[in-house]
Amino acid sequence: MRFILIAISFLFAGQPVVANPIKEFYISSNGGKPGNTGTIQKPFISLSEAKKAVRAYKEKGKAGKIIVWIRGGTYELTESFELTKEDSGSETCNISYKSYAKERVIITGGRKISPKVIKPVTDYSQKERFIDQTALSKIRVIDLKALGLCDYGQTRITGFRRSYVNPAMELFINGHPFHLARYPNKTMIRIKPEDVIDAGMIDKDFYPGTIRFDKDRTVLWSKASDIFTCGNYKYAWATDQLRVEDIDSDTGEVKFADAHMFGISGENEWNQYYYFNLMEELDDPGEYYIEHEKGLLFFYPFTEVKSTDTIIVSLLEDPLITLKDASYIEFKDISFEAGRGIGIYMENTESNKIENCTIRNMGIVAVSIGKGSKPATIYCHPDEATPFLPKEKLSGGLGSLYDYLYENTTFDRDGGKNNGIINCLIENTGCGGVSIGGGNRLALEKAGNYVYNCEFTNCGRLDYSYKSPVNMDGVGNKIQHCQFNTCQATAIYIHGNDHIIEYNVIDGACKFMDDQGAVYLGRDPSELGTIIRYNFLKNIGNIGITMGVYFDDGACGTQLYGNVFYKAGTRNVLIGGGQYNKVENNIFIDSEMAIHLDNRLESWAKNCLLPNGIFEIRLNAVNYQKEPFAKAYPEMIHYFEDSPATPKHNAIQNNVFVRMKLIHSGEKEWGPVLDQNLITDQNIGFASEENLDFSLKSNSVVFKKLPEFKAIPFNKIGRIKKK
Repeated sequence: MRFILIAISFLFAGQPVVANPIKEFYISSNGGKPGNTGTIQKPFISLSEAKKAVRAYKEKGKAGKIIVWIRGGTYELTESFELTKEDSGSETCNISYKSYAKERVIITGGRKISPKVIKPVTDYSQKERFIDQTALSKIRVIDLKALGLCDYGQTRITGFRRSYVNPAMELFINGHPFHLARYPNKTMIRIKPEDVIDAGMIDKDFYPGTIRFDKDRTVLWSKASDIFTCGNYKYAWATDQLRVEDIDSDTGEVKFADAHMFGISGENEWNQYYYFNLMEELDDPGEYYIEHEKGLLFFYPFTEVKSTDTIIVSLLEDPLITLKDASYIEFKDISFEAGRGIGIYMENTESNKIENCTIRNMGIVAVSIGKGSKPATIYCHPDEATPFLPKEKLSGGLGSLYDYLYENTTFDRDGGKNNGIINCLIENTGCGGVSIGGGNRLALEKAGNYVYNCEFTNCGRLDYSYKSPVNMDGVGNKIQHCQFNTCQATAIYIHGNDHIIEYNVIDGACKFMDDQGAVYLGRDPSELGTIIRYNFLKNIGNIGITMGVYFDDGACGTQLYGNVFYKAGTRNVLIGGGQYNKVENNIFIDSEMAIHLDNRLESWAKNCLLPNGIFEIRLNAVNYQKEPFAKAYPEMIHYFEDSPATPKHNAIQNNVFVRMKLIHSGEKEWGPVLDQNLITDQNIGFASEENLDFSLKSNSVVFKKLPEFKAIPFNKIGRIKKK
């Protein structure tokens, strides 16, 4: 019997292993027809038909990878394409939706408009509204109502401490976003102290204020309605939008319909604002205005519109793609464009991938991994002692998420695990780029969701107030090898524990900002364990005080290792009263100050440490003296007994400071900066400083002066080019 089994084993050993077959379906916006079978010869016409076919195939018990090939073309969604548990793949057999042979596939929440319907402005009643009559020959109009388009949405305020809201209908031509007509066109109006008639602030109570503006200009807006403003009314980190309630053209007094949380000031250079949603001010390429009552879209094109141009207006309020309880699904080589809300939304998902995609021109964010929070019904400072924000998760949106996280720091967004955004271009999004959650802070369970090798450009064209290219929270998520191009405020905004931020380039963050950092975390000593390593931060800041990395208000337990700072803010690193932060093996070049340390918890921020105050509430929320928190971060068990107001246990060593105007501010006991670090104005052996290649040559003096300094893998920082 033994010999028979051996013989059989030899017989089958020579046979090839038959893998599970690949099942393929096809979609075509051109050749597809309802009722087709989904073959390449008879493709489906829509994503929903393909989804039904995939489900039917799975129900037959078929095993193997499934690919839905999408032929080139534009696919207009009238509702969110939703995938659930029934649409999931498996670890060995995932389900892919991807473009066929790299043909250009656009999935949009908008509607294409033929250039043929574009007209010049001929109606006299329309012409007289425009202030700049010389622009009339360039302005064009589309009768939306005649095309059956009647949902123009609603322009709503957004900004500091305000919910994520979908914008009204937007216009995009050849992928370029247009903006509502504004005044001034490119600059902003400086608020002078004498312009503030009523600051809208008494003690800590705020209400709609009043300012003075050019009365001659406001006379020209007599027929305008729904005028909005946007600006920095008090602090540069609290950008806000306010509606105009009334304008007195005799005096130039402008009364707002909305309050700003800190009132209105003209004390600082960043106290600037502009007006928008004004038909009268449509006079510059890239502007548009929708006359809602008549359904007319007026716009000033960048160049004369051609018959081959692509014109899209946004319509869909819901996410373009929704994944709920779905796993092992992949979207690849697709462009997602022109929705009023979120591009791709996930909740309770596992191992899904968005790869080689472009996600642009969305009204809110490109991707949200995890639920949001129900929008606040009142406008007020979050209150951790007496929370008032709605305790209700929001599926399919973000709502008041980041204000809710202020009151409820252990909020679990149901973000799932191991979901990835890979090698994507994310640009021209309205309110940030990616909101990435996942992981349980009470159990310190890591989610492993990640953003890898992506590029972010112009993520915050409608609102950038704490709505960054990447907002991350939860536990154990990653941002790796990404390129962050110029943004007005913070590039990466962090909540939670044990995240990894590595090999990224941040170029030009905080360009109109004061008291903010390109990478920002703080005001919660329980948010420990994050590692920020091997990043290149350059050209940070332009106005006010800005930081490369900002450990705000008592932030603790973060490691900053192996980063390169070049002209990275007025303070490359700011530690605002925290403990157990490590700043090691970094290189600082050509900045005003390398390290700022302060004892704010002994002075103006001391209320954070009051009994039943914000820090006690936040540490108790994670059961900081019990496992698993106490085991992971034992240094925090006696936090309140160890003089928490004094910054200490901050390791700052093996760093290199090159041509810094000032090395540090603060007392030595808060974090010794002048010991075990190299300070020099000399050439230390960069590979090619003129080309911003800050790799160290093998014979660099750094390795002699600091024997424990480890070479930074500078040439590995940034996006990885596909071979």
